[in-house]
Amino acid sequence: MLINVIAAALLLLSYTASFTDPHTFWPIAFFGLAYPMFLVLNLLFIVYWLLRSPKYSLISLLCILIGFKFLTGYVGFREKTAIAVPKSSQNFLRVMTYNVHSFKQFGDKNDQFTKDQILAIIRDEQPDVLCIQEFFSRKKGEYNFRKLISEIMESNNYYFVPSLQNEYEAIGMAIFTKLPVIDKGNIPFKNVTGNEALYMDLKFKGRSFRIYNVHFQSISFQPEDYKYLKEVTKEIDTDVKSSRRIGSRLKQAFLKRSDQVKLVKEHAAKCKTPYLVAGDFNDTPVSFAVNEMAEGLSNGFRKKGSGFGITYNGDFPNFQIDYILASEEFEIKNYQIISKKLSDHYPVRTDLELN
Repeated sequence: MLINVIAAALLLLSYTASFTDPHTFWPIAFFGLAYPMFLVLNLLFIVYWLLRSPKYSLISLLCILIGFKFLTGYVGFREKTAIAVPKSSQNFLRVMTYNVHSFKQFGDKNDQFTKDQILAIIRDEQPDVLCIQEFFSRKKGEYNFRKLISEIMESNNYYFVPSLQNEYEAIGMAIFTKLPVIDKGNIPFKNVTGNEALYMDLKFKGRSFRIYNVHFQSISFQPEDYKYLKEVTKEIDTDVKSSRRIGSRLKQAFLKRSDQVKLVKEHAAKCKTPYLVAGDFNDTPVSFAVNEMAEGLSNGFRKKGSGFGITYNGDFPNFQIDYILASEEFEIKNYQIISKKLSDHYPVRTDLELN
């Protein structure tokens, strides 16, 4: 019984990570990250007590119901309606976000298969607006992705901001669109490389709107960190030095994401048109960054997503860290996570109607 009460208390504590700024009390962010573990533990207690003494199952059941909105951030209890087909109406706006990991599988090698398959997804989905994080392109040749994607979308309207470049190639963030462009710009984040926000003001069916493509602070795990995580999951044998290093990386990422979200929120507050926020948030549904950014906006997965909302498939525990959020003028019609293991992220797309 005592262990059950502790597990229930930890679950309740994890909910507070969604509204506690890490700058106020950063340790709470780790409880939010551990939400899935606390949830599973409480589900096991429910099963245990149903077999032994059903009345005690209410301890965990009530705690889960209190945080039901967080559960729906991880699991969509809806019939899946979104499939890989063209838009059902030309009045719908199709938006896709995809962290393409430089068009490579999780690792360092360029390979033709991964490149072709990622491009095939874009070709099949035909988004009106495509937000890409960790975009890579060479100036010419078979890896000139600026040209390849422009050809697929039959439009030269794109905005690419490199974070690293030389005379042959560049990597950064990009927005590609089939729509007329009114304006564009970026919101740089302090003291980081590769994480920032871009925006474009676009016109659709005579209406103007803004799209933000965001890539909030990465955890910046190094190869030794991934190696340690693999060893821990296999052998359950912890190393204090490695654990502290990983904990420090996570802490710094929580703090930086808090600052970055506030910058984007401040910028969006001045936007006079409907707007969307799409991209790689690098944080989970029970986190300050995601819930602060989503305040006042509709979360595509919570509105129309189904099944487990997993968008990351790298070596760290798999969570939903990619999102599409919409201001109240948009009605979300469907939402799909395309579960193809190419990059270390899955592409996410949604169709919306601008009312």
